[in-house]
Amino acid sequence: MTDLYSERVIKATRKHHYCEQCGRKIEIGSPAHYAFGVYYGDTFSNHTHVECHAAARAYAELNNAWGEEYPWFQHMDRDIDWTSWLREHHPIVAERLNIEREQDEVEA
Repeated sequence: MTDLYSERVIKATRKHHYCEQCGRKIEIGSPAHYAFGVYYGDTFSNHTHVECHAAARAYAELNNAWGEEYPWFQHMDRDIDWTSWLREHHPIVAERLNIEREQDEVEA
């Protein structure tokens, strides 16, 4: 149960952070999505690239994956077929996660 939740877009970060979705560095001066909350009494905060946040939110909407089911791409099992959806709809995020195009996988 979430007791408190707040989110906002930061126009330009003052220091680098690591994206909770892709695991890559968010550079100083880059926009980022920031969230803070209390979940079952434990506080949490995270930063994500704006594009990574948009992709996760779209995937959650499409699959009704909220709460415990919310997608955290860098931790998701790649055997489940979400990678082709991500490549098609959010190629920037797929590239950050090193998800290759199907054509590249076939040629390898």
